[in-house]
Amino acid sequence: MTAPSPIDRVPTDRVPTDPVPGADLLIFGAGGQLGRALLRLAPGARAPGRAEADLTDPEACARLIAQSGAAAVINAAAFTAVDAAETDAATAHAVNAEAPGAMARACAARGLPFVHVSTDYVFDGSGTRPWRPDDIPAPLNAYGRGKLAGEGAVAAAGGAWAVLRSAWVFSAEGGDFVSAMLRLGAARDRIEVVEDQVTYPLTTSMLAVPFAKVVRGYSFFGFSFVYI
Repeated sequence: MTAPSPIDRVPTDRVPTDPVPGADLLIFGAGGQLGRALLRLAPGARAPGRAEADLTDPEACARLIAQSGAAAVINAAAFTAVDAAETDAATAHAVNAEAPGAMARACAARGLPFVHVSTDYVFDGSGTRPWRPDDIPAPLNAYGRGKLAGEGAVAAAGGAWAVLRSAWVFSAEGGDFVSAMLRLGAARDRIEVVEDQVTYPLTTSMLAVPFAKVVRGYSFFGFSFVYI
């Protein structure tokens, strides 16, 4: 379960859709749902693909930051296949833990703001209220443990950083839970799904709002872990 971020004060009817300055912005994971939403807000941002930014090679990501001339860095990339993280733990850990740490250290060394996306999977799902940023993490699976390790690596790097945790993200492009339910609902009379998970779906356009604040010059790096 998740709660609104203390920094996300933008009403839903004021979600920025106009382009923002992005020439000095470097976005990892720009090919994903969130990354594409970020590029719509900052079309001038540099968005390296997998060939240029191999997330299984953390030091290569750090070198890319050093050579980019960027003024700020966003990491929207992740190994998000929860089940596959159990069987391919080395790759998942490199992408979700080691790469963010290397990026954060590279940014800290150059005084660059760094924003990293995490997940509610760092918690165990117990309790009866929405999670707060200061709740103690207790991940139940390899994916959650890797993302938590990534959060720790980012925090340990110092500098100007922020970790934003989100839950069920969806977009019109599909490939997510909401899209799957819509597809199944159109094809079946009855859908069977788990009933012990409480959360709220979040569009990628809304998830991109705090990042738009960063590139527009807002400062919320006094926060460590926030929910959106």
